[in-house]
Amino acid sequence: MFNRSRGLTLLELLIVIFFLIVFVGVLWTIFKTQFYAFYSQETRSDIKGRTGRAFFTMPQELRQATSITTAASGSVTFTADMAGDGADETIQYVWSGTAGTPLNRVSGGVTTALVDSAQSAAFTYYDSGNNLLSFPVTASQVKLVAMDVTAADGDESFELRSQARCRNL
Repeated sequence: MFNRSRGLTLLELLIVIFFLIVFVGVLWTIFKTQFYAFYSQETRSDIKGRTGRAFFTMPQELRQATSITTAASGSVTFTADMAGDGADETIQYVWSGTAGTPLNRVSGGVTTALVDSAQSAAFTYYDSGNNLLSFPVTASQVKLVAMDVTAADGDESFELRSQARCRNL
């Protein structure tokens, strides 16, 4: 009897390489899909977080307003004693009306972006009887301000609505 040591044939080697390529392709597809899902959720969380912080700040400041000086569909200007020093500061929330531009807070000459890429932003105003005021709004009639903002980053978007009753008017 002959004791013959036998190695892999070329056909067996090609079959193993084929299965390895298929296996790596499946793993790559799973990795790529999960990476996209993670990135999408992270983007969505970021949009929600930034917009949520803005919608925490804006109503809080508007509730302390001592007067509303301008009430437009894309901006509101009011005075409030935010520092607690007895002196009112003028604060303005303004959006340019162009999709993708920030919703800004302007106070003391300093502009801060509250929502980086707003697709839309609208302010609506109500009187003391909760009646919707039509434009042009008489600022002295405003008792409640409603805010609607749609923020986007890439293909992710988030809409938020809030309102603030001005307590000091």
